[in-house]
Amino acid sequence: MPSELLRDAIGLSRRYGEDPEFTRGTGGNVSVKADGILYIKPRGASLATLTIESLIALEIEPLLELLDAATADAVDTPTDEVLRAALRYRVDPPDGRRPSVELMSHALLPEPFVLHTHPTIVNAVTCASQGAQIAERIFCSSVLWVPYAEPGLPLARAIRDARRDYQQRTAGAAPRSMFLQNHGLIVAGDSTAEIEATSARLVHAIRAHLADVPAIAWGDISRLADEDVRATLRVVGPTLRALLATGDRLKVVTFDDSPLAVSVAGSALGREFALDGPLTPEQIVCSGSFPLLVDAPGGAGAAQLVDALTSQIANRAATEAGPPAVVIVAGLGLFAAGDSYAQADMARQVYLDAASVTTEAHRLGGVRPLSAAEREPIERSRAETYRHVVAAGNPSTDRAGGIVAVVTGAAQGFGHAIAADLVAHGGHVVLADVNAALAERQADALASEFGQGRAVGAALDVTDEASVTTCFDQVVRRYGGFDLLVSNAGILRAGSVTAQPIAEFDAVTRVNYRGYFVCVRHAAPILASQHRARPEYWADIVEINSKSGLEGSSRNSAYAGSKFGGIGLTQSFALELVGDGIKVNAICPGNFFGGPLWSDPENGLFVQYLRERKVPGARDVEDVRRFYEAKVPMGRGCTPADVLEALYYVVAQRYETGQAIAVTGGQVMLK
Repeated sequence: MPSELLRDAIGLSRRYGEDPEFTRGTGGNVSVKADGILYIKPRGASLATLTIESLIALEIEPLLELLDAATADAVDTPTDEVLRAALRYRVDPPDGRRPSVELMSHALLPEPFVLHTHPTIVNAVTCASQGAQIAERIFCSSVLWVPYAEPGLPLARAIRDARRDYQQRTAGAAPRSMFLQNHGLIVAGDSTAEIEATSARLVHAIRAHLADVPAIAWGDISRLADEDVRATLRVVGPTLRALLATGDRLKVVTFDDSPLAVSVAGSALGREFALDGPLTPEQIVCSGSFPLLVDAPGGAGAAQLVDALTSQIANRAATEAGPPAVVIVAGLGLFAAGDSYAQADMARQVYLDAASVTTEAHRLGGVRPLSAAEREPIERSRAETYRHVVAAGNPSTDRAGGIVAVVTGAAQGFGHAIAADLVAHGGHVVLADVNAALAERQADALASEFGQGRAVGAALDVTDEASVTTCFDQVVRRYGGFDLLVSNAGILRAGSVTAQPIAEFDAVTRVNYRGYFVCVRHAAPILASQHRARPEYWADIVEINSKSGLEGSSRNSAYAGSKFGGIGLTQSFALELVGDGIKVNAICPGNFFGGPLWSDPENGLFVQYLRERKVPGARDVEDVRRFYEAKVPMGRGCTPADVLEALYYVVAQRYETGQAIAVTGGQVMLK
C-alpha cells in the first residue's frame, strides 16, 4: 500500500481519537483499503495513539464470503467465526493482537477510508425513540439508517442489507454516511478530507436542529451538605474498592461530582435515566447495563455506610446483572470501578456520555434503550469475561501490580526513586511533595511512559494538616483509596547542640516527626474502611527512617532525635492499627551519597559537614565522602534499589509489623 494512504489513515485516527466529542478511550475504529487489502485498527487499541505499525492487514475478498455464509459451528457466535477467519487471512505475520470485531463492516464498504466513531450529538439521534424519522427529517436521504444489530458479523450484514435496500429503492449509490441505531456513526470516503468535512456537517446539522429545542429540566437536585461530602467520600470510595475486588488486589475506584454526575445522582429524572437501561453495546462493555443506585444519608457513621454498601453490593452480585462497574450515590455523585485507573475512568466517561446522550435524546422526543434481547448477547459475553477474571485472581506478576500507593517527598531523591519503581512494577502512585510543580512533572513523565492515570502529582506539605487533608481527599477522589503509604518526606539540618538555631531544630522535628504523625492520622481511617469491608485485606504504612534512627549522630541531634521518634511512632502505630488490618514498619537506610540530601552542591550534607568540621582534617567535599564511605563495611553508600528491596519485602511479609529494618551495608548491626 502507498505509505501516504497509511499516513492519512493514522492522521484521521489521531484527529478523532483525541476529540472526546467523538471517541472515548479505545472506542471507535478506522481503516484504509488498497489493492485488495484492508488495514484496520487492532482490538483494544486507541485511535488517539494508533501508528502505522500497529495496523492489521487482512485480505478482503475471502472475508466478504462470510457475509453470505452460515456460521461453521452452531456453538460459536458469528463474531467468533469472523475472528477465526481474520486470523487465516492476515497478510502481516500473526501475533498476539486481534483485529476489531467490526472488520467486516469496514471490509464491505467500497470507499478507501472508513471512520467509525460514537459522537455524543449523533447518538442523541441514533438512541432516540424516533431516531430514523428524525434522521430523515434532518438529512433527507443523505444518511443511511441502519437498524440495531449485534456488533460484529450481524452488524455487517445489517449494513449490507440497508445498502442493498436503499439501492433498490432509489436506483442510486448508497450514502457514505451511516447512522447505526443505538451504536454510532460510520463515515466512508475517498479521502480523509472528505470524511472530516462530512463529520463536521453532520454534527453541525444536528446541533442546529436542537438549537430551538428546550433543554430538559432536571427538577430538584439533592446534594449532601458540604461537611458530609468529605466524610462520606472517605468511606464510600475505600469501601467500594474492597467490595468490588475480584482477587487479592482491590479495585481502582474513581469519583465524579461534575454537574452532570450530580444531576443524575441527585434527581428523580436522573434515577429514571439510570433505570431505563443501556443505550449502546459500548456502554454495556465498559460501564455495565445498569449502575447500582445507593442512598447515603448525611450523618451516617462509617460502620453504617460500610454495612449498607456491603449488603447492597452482595444483593446485586447475586443477580444476573452481576457486580456493578458504576455506583451512583444519591446526593453525592458517581463512582466507577476498574482494575486500573484507565479502565475505571473509561467506565466513568462512557456512562456520563450515555447520560448526555439520554438528555439530548429526550429533547428529540424520547430515548430508546436497548431491549433485553438486544442486551443479552453482550451481557453474556461480559459476564463470561468477569468469571474468567475471578477465576484467575490477580494475573499480574509485577511486584507492585494492582497496588495504589502514596509516596510523600516523591519529587526527588529516595522518594522519586521509590515512586518510579512502584509505577514501573504495576502500581498506581501519587507523588506527593511540597514542590508540587516538580512532583507533577515527574508524575506526568511516568504516566506518559507507563499509562494513563498510573502516576499523578499532588501538593503536600506534611507539616500543614489542611494540606494533608486536601491531598488525601484528592487520592480518594481519583483512586478510591490506597494500599500503601510511604512516609518518606524529610529534611536534615546538621549542627551542634550548642550552636544550632532553635528554628532549624523545630523545622526538622515538624517535617520528620510531626509530619509522619499527621499523614498516618489521615491515612489510617481510609485504610481501615477497606479492611472493614474486606477483613482478609491488609494495608501497609512504611516510614523511610534512617540509620540515624537506630544510633545517635554527633552534631546531628535534631535529625537523629526526629528519626528515633519516628521509630517510636512506628511501633505505637503498629500496636494501635493492627486491628484495622494495617501493618506499620520502618526502613532505616544508610547514607544515600548519590542523592541531593548528601550531594547538593549548596545545601547537601557533604557541604554542611565540611562547614561544621564534622570530619577532622577534611579539606574538601571529596574528603568528607571518602570518610563516610569508609564507615560502611560494604564500602559504598545505600542506593534506592537497596531500599526498594526492603520495601517490597515488608509489603509482601504478612507476619511483621512494628519493625525497623536496617539497610546500611553492615554499618549498623541490630541485636
